[in-house]
Amino acid sequence: MIAVAQAWHSRSRVSAFTLVELLVVMAVIGVLGALLAPAVSEALAAARQSLCAQQLHQLVLANTQYAGDHSHYAPAAPDLFGANQTRWHGGRTHSSAPFDPARGPLRDYLGTLAAVRACPALKGTRSGPSVNAFEAACGGYGYNHLGVGSTTYLDGYTPKALRQGMMPDELSTPASTLMFADTAFPQPYHAPAYLIEYSFAEAYFFVNGSPPRETSEPALPSIHFRHRGHANVAWAAGQVSAEPIAVPGPDAYARFGIGWVGGRHNRLFDPY
Repeated sequence: MIAVAQAWHSRSRVSAFTLVELLVVMAVIGVLGALLAPAVSEALAAARQSLCAQQLHQLVLANTQYAGDHSHYAPAAPDLFGANQTRWHGGRTHSSAPFDPARGPLRDYLGTLAAVRACPALKGTRSGPSVNAFEAACGGYGYNHLGVGSTTYLDGYTPKALRQGMMPDELSTPASTLMFADTAFPQPYHAPAYLIEYSFAEAYFFVNGSPPRETSEPALPSIHFRHRGHANVAWAAGQVSAEPIAVPGPDAYARFGIGWVGGRHNRLFDPY
């Protein structure tokens, strides 16, 4: 019996971990975790960007199908100068109510949800009227409301121009005409402290007047470079690309990753 006990005790001493060995194993696991964390984070960011690109592509397809049925692209904000109750991504009962994504002009072309799917990389935006989140339900995507979602480049920034989008064959270079992009907008205006969803992709210069002309001062930017310093852009020809920031917004906007693609011009927004 004594011999058996001694043998068991000897085996248990051989098979057990000492405190030092446990600490070494934990240290190795910690090092491996630290080494793998950036790779895991990068993989997750890439997956979110890829899903976002797929959703933008679906928006282009939906808008193209809409144009096939109506002979023009969906209007971005057809009653902006009136009741202000309709956007390309939804509708509402009065001008201070949130948008219902099931009431937008693209609802019949967006699949079973009849709504825009939110970008998975859009985090921390505010919602609700108390924080001026007047564009919720667009999913963090903005529409080229000047050059695709209205006829502003034909008719100036007028009620007539906003009633319908451009006809597809009026876009001279659809492969280089922005249709949708990642967007957000800092709020409040006087001292931005947070982001809200925003449904327009703002060009560098605003367009107004009749005949239409570009202003000499830049507009406020809305393109959101949320994907590792890039913004996903969906072009009218259907392709989606990740674009780096070309022109940062004013300091209060740039710190949120808001700026412009292309440069200090409207060439990517101008349908002609």
